[in-house]
Amino acid sequence: MALLPLVACRGKQDSPPASQAAPDHADEPGEAAAPATPEFPDGTHSLVLTRTVGVRYEPGDDAKRIGTVAIDTRVGWAGHDQPGKGCTKPWIEIEPRGWICGDYVVATKKEPYGQEVPHLDRGEIVPGVYGKITAAGAMTYLLTKHSKRPRHDAPPDLIEDAPVIGSVNVRRYDELDIAGRTYWKIAQKDAEYVLRSAITLHQPSRFEGTRLGDDIGWSVPIAFVWPRGGGPTAYVLDKSTGGGIAREIAARTAVPILETAAGKDGKPTAYRIGDGEWMFPPDLRVFTPEAPPATLAANERWIDVDLDAQILVAYEGTLPVYATLVSTGGKETPTETGLYRVWMKESEADMKGLNGEDPYSVATVPWTQYFYPERDLALHTAYWHDQFGHARSHGCVNLAPRDARWLYFWSDPQVPPGWTMSAGVVEAPGSVVRIRSAAEPNPEWKGYAKRVVEARQAVAP
Repeated sequence: MALLPLVACRGKQDSPPASQAAPDHADEPGEAAAPATPEFPDGTHSLVLTRTVGVRYEPGDDAKRIGTVAIDTRVGWAGHDQPGKGCTKPWIEIEPRGWICGDYVVATKKEPYGQEVPHLDRGEIVPGVYGKITAAGAMTYLLTKHSKRPRHDAPPDLIEDAPVIGSVNVRRYDELDIAGRTYWKIAQKDAEYVLRSAITLHQPSRFEGTRLGDDIGWSVPIAFVWPRGGGPTAYVLDKSTGGGIAREIAARTAVPILETAAGKDGKPTAYRIGDGEWMFPPDLRVFTPEAPPATLAANERWIDVDLDAQILVAYEGTLPVYATLVSTGGKETPTETGLYRVWMKESEADMKGLNGEDPYSVATVPWTQYFYPERDLALHTAYWHDQFGHARSHGCVNLAPRDARWLYFWSDPQVPPGWTMSAGVVEAPGSVVRIRSAAEPNPEWKGYAKRVVEARQAVAP
């Protein structure tokens, strides 16, 4: 299994191509051509994709790529088409956004339809079964068949391919039993296998954050129970000065901060979390809000990550709507502070890199949102641990599966049903992601987020 050295965490996908000048289809110099109406049969309600296709910001394969739609998805169309580079037929404008090549669609009277990607079966937290190769001396195997055997139903054979090196997390795509031994198929397209006995199963975390705002009436500051000493519970007291024990509360439970008691030095001595219910600061992780970044549009969706508290809060404008615990970069690979924007979302991404001098590989990470391509930083699921609240990643922001899925479909750019990738562009950017700390509460704009600010300032009155 080839492993690529990286600074942080990376997916294997190719980046969307950079924009080039849109082709000029004007009838006269300086005159824009009016969109044409596609010639589809009467009663056409949607277009079926005959293959997986890329979605472009403008008609033409030299325009910015803003998404990928899976084969067999039925997309709505906006009633316009345009000629453009790289397509025999006209490019077709689809709903909710973008253009696709008309070579790969068939008209249908059925309504638009697409599945959420990745698709979850009933009761699943992540799409499939995952594990880590932990056996010493583990090998990968390739599937082959005896070509000289006369019987067509001859059982397949496996041949040794390569030793497993480093920390390798895999997904089970299929199982194969040969001579009393079970093997996992660990590659979706290639016939690559590993002994099941060499793999330790992952149990994805069932932890999840909490809704805020109109859903439950909570706002910020918000806190999560974090018992001193690392115990499973903390005490809730009936007075700010101590008093009796009102109840015990489980670690990582979200609680509102309704009132703060402070000492003579102004530092908090207790927090009220309910009627007659108080908790001491050493038993809580508290998220204290900072002013939103400048240049945000009204009610724009954005994400705020406090590295010190290891808490993420999602906002719509100034209204907090979701809060959860995360795992950001550890001491050796800290998450870089900054103001970013989501530039690409992938339904599933393979990640490879180096942990110090040791390689690591993580298969098919669901609900991945890249926000700093220069450092390969992303918000993504971590199905391999349940230590949210501890800084331990390779630089990315690790999320519990349920949190990662919620944020993936909530933030911009939106991911319509059937889309496996969605990309933000300067003209239609993704959500802001602010990574801050007490040492750097107001970080600078970085990556393509900085270009968005510059573009907006250029057109400001």
